[in-house]
Amino acid sequence: MRLEKFIATSGIASRRAAKRNILAGLVTVNGEPVFVPGHPINVETDTIEFEGKRVEPLTERIYLMLNKPAGYLTTRSDERGRPIVMNLVAGLPESIYPVGRLDLETEGLLLFTNDGDFAYRLLHPSHEIEKTYLVWVAGVPDDNAVQQLCQGVTIPSGKTAPAKVKRLKVSRDGASTQFEMVIHEGKKRQVRLMFKAVGHSVIRLRRVGIGNLRLGNLPQGQYRRLTPREITALMEL
Repeated sequence: MRLEKFIATSGIASRRAAKRNILAGLVTVNGEPVFVPGHPINVETDTIEFEGKRVEPLTERIYLMLNKPAGYLTTRSDERGRPIVMNLVAGLPESIYPVGRLDLETEGLLLFTNDGDFAYRLLHPSHEIEKTYLVWVAGVPDDNAVQQLCQGVTIPSGKTAPAKVKRLKVSRDGASTQFEMVIHEGKKRQVRLMFKAVGHSVIRLRRVGIGNLRLGNLPQGQYRRLTPREITALMEL
């Protein structure tokens, strides 16, 4: 087995993070630091350590969804002591971590796991997994603005891929509009920046779906484990 895959499947970190940690010299095999992520290992005979602690195979794989409230950082720790999403899943094994991220003020569906392969499949750009958002924006974007969003717009990180955008409703006073938006990329603050590019600021943003998985009526700040069927469906994406 490759070294980074073993670390990922042991719940230490995602495969991408495992590669970074190996390159940084934080992983040893039989007492010797290894700097090559693809280094082959024998899980039966080799001793693998991460930051001085032995890496053991997982005994339980965990998959869950959280309805993230605004005001929480999507990270495992924060040196400034700010609220983090891990506070909302306290009591579960420390090996779990969020799959991807939602920015501080974004709400909604956030996945957690300790299965690095599962996280890797969901995050890899080549898989183009759709994420569905409800978006409330200031004002009433016209048809031309919506068409631009559908075709892709230029944001600081580059041109976005085409999106699916559906206007749901306009407030009675015309001060805001609600949209459903579906994208498959994961650029930083992408939805907010896309609407900014067509002249409208996002008031509220909530992710409600990943692939065929839906947030449903899960209360804000609460989590639940995924069903075997939901896990299989996500892995097949």
